[in-house]
Amino acid sequence: MYADYNYYTTNYGGSAVSEADFPRLAARASAHIDKLTFGRAADHADDERLKMCCCEICDTLQNISESGGAVKQSETVGSWSCTYADTETQSETARVSSSCRLWLPDEWLYRGVARE
Repeated sequence: MYADYNYYTTNYGGSAVSEADFPRLAARASAHIDKLTFGRAADHADDERLKMCCCEICDTLQNISESGGAVKQSETVGSWSCTYADTETQSETARVSSSCRLWLPDEWLYRGVARE
């Protein structure tokens, strides 16, 4: 796992994930990161960007779990209204890869062959 619960609460400032659920979600988040970086992230396990990405993915996975997989599409406050999109619109992988693109360097996510 790229981040621990102490890092999640202290550095990232997270509160959506309980301490009991964090190991499961962090392991899943780390697996997503490894898949999207083709294992390149493992060489940079102490990098702050990687830890922050792991924490954000944990929040995303928790959000997906709480909403039953539905994605909130819109919300109105006056006479409260909330609309959810189906899960096909934005899959778990798409939401996770969006977090990775935000936090991780492009060279870690590069899908081609690097020439030296």
